[in-house]
Amino acid sequence: MNRRKEKLRTELRQYQKRGIRLLLNGKDSTPRAIEKACGIAEENSYMRDYIPDDRGRISQISFDILEKKRKKSEKIMK
Repeated sequence: MNRRKEKLRTELRQYQKRGIRLLLNGKDSTPRAIEKACGIAEENSYMRDYIPDDRGRISQISFDILEKKRKKSEKIMK
């Protein structure tokens, strides 16, 4: 496992231990599933969204896939 993936999984496990809910594309998930999804997303990327509770504390972290960036040539053809 490369260092970046290991760091992400460790970070997410710490959040999970603190009771913070982890979501991947709107569904409950695990540190391993999120780390795997982020690792295989070659042309896409994931955006992290920190969702607070009513007291302003982080209660959820949502990872949502972003549409891949189009190359200039693809934009011109459309």
